[in-house]
Amino acid sequence: MIKINKAVVPIRQFAISVLTVSVISLLISGAAFAQNSSLIGSEDTTKDEAHIEVSKVATSTTIITHKASFVAGFDASYSITGSPMNIKDSKDLIISSIVDDFEKSSTVGYIKLSNSTSNSSVGMEIANPFASNEQINQKIQQLVNNSIKEAFDSKSDLIQIKCTFGNSLDLFSCLEFPQLR
Repeated sequence: MIKINKAVVPIRQFAISVLTVSVISLLISGAAFAQNSSLIGSEDTTKDEAHIEVSKVATSTTIITHKASFVAGFDASYSITGSPMNIKDSKDLIISSIVDDFEKSSTVGYIKLSNSTSNSSVGMEIANPFASNEQINQKIQQLVNNSIKEAFDSKSDLIQIKCTFGNSLDLFSCLEFPQLR
């Protein structure tokens, strides 16, 4: 017997009451946890047929010499993974997302033009060796668009397009790869 608030309760009834309250609490908190965890991201979103993933890895090197710093090599690699149809249907959003992200890069102003192109129209001026934002955006749009067209012709259910944009406009590239599920 246990005495609670001046009442005498048999131990067995007390244990059943505590157990019942505990089970109800676990069920309620478990349901709340399940609801909240599905909002944060679950495996269900990766199994979604319309799921496209765009990821980025960026690297850069800065050289410090004689109390000055210089931007050396750098690149940004974007991977686009999804079904060919879904990637084609989302082409404009994919391209604009990559262009917008790349424009925000701190190294975008250091991308050199190809050797045959110049930003100077007057022969007596020193040619600007760097590409304009318009030239960079146009090159990215062209490469990603062409890769999406080629990927759409793929017989694979899942493809990955890998684009690398470095410090020279003529070295920008995109390649498509079929993926296994």
